[in-house]
Amino acid sequence: MPFTFTGKPAPLIRKEQTLKWLLWLALLFCMMVLAKFILFKKSPAYYRNYFAREYKSYTISKGWRDANLKPFSTIRLFSSKRVSSEYSYKNIGGNIIGFIPLGILLPLLLPFWRSFLRTSGTLFFISLSFEMIQLIAGIGVFDVDDIILNTAGGIAGYMLYATVRRTIRWQEEARAEAGY
Repeated sequence: MPFTFTGKPAPLIRKEQTLKWLLWLALLFCMMVLAKFILFKKSPAYYRNYFAREYKSYTISKGWRDANLKPFSTIRLFSSKRVSSEYSYKNIGGNIIGFIPLGILLPLLLPFWRSFLRTSGTLFFISLSFEMIQLIAGIGVFDVDDIILNTAGGIAGYMLYATVRRTIRWQEEARAEAGY
């Protein structure tokens, strides 16, 4: 069996490269799904019409007037009885669940993101970017609570990644000590 300069068998290297490509594709897919649910909730015909006719009169200052800049106010609203529980669960749950895969995929892809702070900062920046696009393009409402929930979801994903990684490492150490 041929070995590479890393000392690993060549088929193992190919499997690792294939896995890395699959993880990058999964990240790209996740970003596309997030873009669909965050930015493009409506039909393509709506956006054609919006950008052809209505966007001309949209101003970012109008977007800032509609924005929620007060942390936890939307979350409190969704926790109250004034909003249907189904809508609340979809909004709060969707904001959290949508970012969990990013919290897992980022540290799997690059060692740079294996740091909790780097991953959290990146997740915050990605969420902030989605909110800013909504604000600038006028295709949604900037909401600081979305950033909080998205980042929390990504952190939950990172915690899941870190727990599994730590468990695997402990199992490998136990096998090494046992002589396997």
